[in-house]
Amino acid sequence: MMETPNQHPKKWWDHFAGMVNIQTTDPDVERKGKILALYIMLLFGIVVYILINNIYVIAVYKIPEYDLYLIQDIVTFIPLLLFWKLNQKGYVTLTAYSAVLFSILAAVLGSETKFMEYLMVVFALPIGISSFVIKPSSSIFFALLTAIAYTISSILEGYIWEYNLTAIIALFSLAIMTWAIAHQLEQTQQKNDALVRTLRKSNRDIKDAYETTLEGWSHALEIRDHETEGHTQRVTDFTTRIAIKMGFSEEQLIQIHRGALLHDIGKLGIPDVILHKPGPLTDAEMATMRTHTQIAYNLLYPIEYLRPALTIPTYHHEKWDGTGYPHGTKGNDIPLEARIFAVIDVYDALSYDRPYRKAWTKEKVIEYIKSESGKHFDPDVVKIFLQEIIKDGN
Repeated sequence: MMETPNQHPKKWWDHFAGMVNIQTTDPDVERKGKILALYIMLLFGIVVYILINNIYVIAVYKIPEYDLYLIQDIVTFIPLLLFWKLNQKGYVTLTAYSAVLFSILAAVLGSETKFMEYLMVVFALPIGISSFVIKPSSSIFFALLTAIAYTISSILEGYIWEYNLTAIIALFSLAIMTWAIAHQLEQTQQKNDALVRTLRKSNRDIKDAYETTLEGWSHALEIRDHETEGHTQRVTDFTTRIAIKMGFSEEQLIQIHRGALLHDIGKLGIPDVILHKPGPLTDAEMATMRTHTQIAYNLLYPIEYLRPALTIPTYHHEKWDGTGYPHGTKGNDIPLEARIFAVIDVYDALSYDRPYRKAWTKEKVIEYIKSESGKHFDPDVVKIFLQEIIKDGN
């Protein structure tokens, strides 16, 4: 697929940002650290250019004085490498001050005073970048520092008569412009950060309200269905635990949690006379009872927020060998989260008293689960389930 022109800057910056790992949890520090990393890389590039130029002069013109310049160029890589490492470790402000000061002092000390006015364009880079990686007003401070160094050098070297006030004015004009732009950007960033925090809090509040509502529904279902108290929470927690072991993502775990809470919500549509019957159900009553999975689907599907959680309420009564309901789905065609839940649901149901039978012993329940592996239950799920049960026992 052909790339559009405005895709390139984003891809280039993403590639560069991926190379730079700033060790911080503060997104503002990370952003400034990546800008500073770009500046340090530019300094590396400038020094490499000067080094190549000096090598060329030595090779072609045989000027002995340039041997010293060559050594200076090579030594310059040491502080630049140090700046890069410090920046990566998260010392962004300290590194920024050090790198900018180093850039200005290296240019001042490494050039003759009478040529310093021509370096004002070079000074513009560290002065401008300081507003974005330290604080907006930093450009004014470093412009003042540069002007003082230029003025003192001119006086000491006797070049005050060549003093270029226009270059200094231009430098301060640039400093003021970068201060103004950086200040506006900082204010905009702060507003955006505040807005993001507000939105995140609102999203958390909404999610908490949804989760509380779902838990309320599940508790109401337990009361109506005469379920053992805590059944829904137990099977939800254990299902989530097995799902983590089987590699589900964080987002998938959220949907599994919701689906497990609402696994029997379809029983809202089952008459009490069938739901609370103490003895075995007739074939007709069983057929009615089995409609609760479809009722769950009909109830939840219109709620877009809960559609991703439909799998467990819809498929948790399917069996590995295809003899379950509502669709007779078998094997790996049954969604994995439903296969996990089926084991946990049966285990918990058999482990507690019900109106029509007493609880089984843990050993008897485990033997039943093992015997149904490959028939009712997915053998892989049973294997991990048994490992977790043994771990609990230990």
